[in-house]
Amino acid sequence: WCSANIPDVSFNLNKLEARLPYEHDFFDVIYGISIFTHLAEAMHHAWFKELYRVLKPGGILFLTTQGANFRVKLDSSEKARFEAGKLVVRGKVKEGHRTFSAFQPKEFMLQLFSEMEVLEHIELENGKSKVVPQDIWIVRK
Repeated sequence: WCSANIPDVSFNLNKLEARLPYEHDFFDVIYGISIFTHLAEAMHHAWFKELYRVLKPGGILFLTTQGANFRVKLDSSEKARFEAGKLVVRGKVKEGHRTFSAFQPKEFMLQLFSEMEVLEHIELENGKSKVVPQDIWIVRK
């Protein structure tokens, strides 16, 4: 649909594997809304590495995550893992599927972004957001 209806823009459909058909340092800005929320830990690292590769120096990465406000959805063992700063994954379905869920504590994301400068982390409060119903991370390479 996008290719047929939006002229002068290139679109590529990627797979779950973290491999994009772009050169190093290609993009000024990359955004991903509710993408990392459906990935296991290994894929968090693989996709971050790939996005870092294609992002230009000084480029901006905008991502959303399911942070602290989502603790209410976690059971007691998941909460303990989350509170320990570890990624919580519910993966009884195919990774990448909309019901495959990952919950990212701030500490986990800060470690993931350790090679970048965190410009802003907007935490979802009380389940309400004017932009997107998840935490927002804006980081610079």
